Amino acid sequence: MARLGAGTRKRADGTLEKRFTIDGKRYSIYGKNAKEISQKEQDVRKKIEAGIYTDNRNITLDGYFDEWLNGKRGSIKGNTLKWYATYYKGHISPCLGNVKLQKIERRQVLSFQKDLSESELSIRTCNNIMKILKIVLKDAVMDEIIMKNPAEGIKALKEVNAKAAETYHRALTEQEQKEFMQEMASDYYYEFVAFLLCTGMRFGEAAALTWSDIDYKQNVIHVTKTATYNEDNTRTTGTPKSESGKRNIPLNDTIRGILARQRKKRSVVIPIDKEENRVFVSVYGKMVDNCTVNRAITSALARLEEHGRSIEHFTLHALRDTFATRYIEQGGSPQTLKTILGHSSLAMTMDLYSHVLPNTKQKEMDNLKIIL
Repeated sequence: MARLGAGTRKRADGTLEKRFTIDGKRYSIYGKNAKEISQKEQDVRKKIEAGIYTDNRNITLDGYFDEWLNGKRGSIKGNTLKWYATYYKGHISPCLGNVKLQKIERRQVLSFQKDLSESELSIRTCNNIMKILKIVLKDAVMDEIIMKNPAEGIKALKEVNAKAAETYHRALTEQEQKEFMQEMASDYYYEFVAFLLCTGMRFGEAAALTWSDIDYKQNVIHVTKTATYNEDNTRTTGTPKSESGKRNIPLNDTIRGILARQRKKRSVVIPIDKEENRVFVSVYGKMVDNCTVNRAITSALARLEEHGRSIEHFTLHALRDTFATRYIEQGGSPQTLKTILGHSSLAMTMDLYSHVLPNTKQKEMDNLKIIL
């Protein structure tokens, strides 16, 4: 084992602690490795020199969160940083941000959770907000700013929603699908919508797709990335949330036809920066935005209603639901559907789409041949 530097020791939990003194006052910083504690020591020394350092006794939750978030940069995705900052600043900071970390009590946290539960936020959102608070306070314990996490042991709010299979899961009927796609035919985003409908891909996966991902030799689409956001809200591409999201989706004649039309359309769209290899781009040559495509869908539905053919409103995700529904209705295997959709488990697929299976029972029973 390499020797630790002067003033550095390894704690029981495996983390390193570095102690140093400035003007007779002792400071401690903590990290996972020598590089991290060295960087933290430099940061502390710069803040002390600039007169902006806040010691453990006086640091507020807001003050610690800013340091905590800055320490996370480079180790987690920008979209996650954005999510942390949005939830913290929108909900946690207004209630607890000005409270000194060492003064936060368990009853304050419970009161905060109660206020969240009585707001108009969903239970899932409330639990996500609490999850962030718990993570931040847990790290404050690791940094020895507080002795105990006041949020530890507080249970998440119970979701009373029904299972996915028991809730209304929007998928177009075959007639709705036919009428809608006919109306979308003249829209710039027709190929993008048709591609989602025929592959079951998530919006972000299709938006991030490049022509190099279309493997005509192997006859598959390689799904390896997704559209996401940086912390500053700019668009970028990242990896799927799970390994199951990385997958190959087989091509068929319909999908190849959509891609051929899209390639022809792309040849007349002015490329912007690094978007020139993107399969689907906006009318301005940039990465496709979900709000823009949802507006195109809404416009098509409005035109249909004007012609007396009203279809209940839906958004982009309904195209994925419709693909899965048609797949099962036409005899596709749920196990294969799981891999095409990029679900992590068969249970997830069945929970979402088991409502379709009763419609196929009679057909499958009629086709069953048992020799007696």
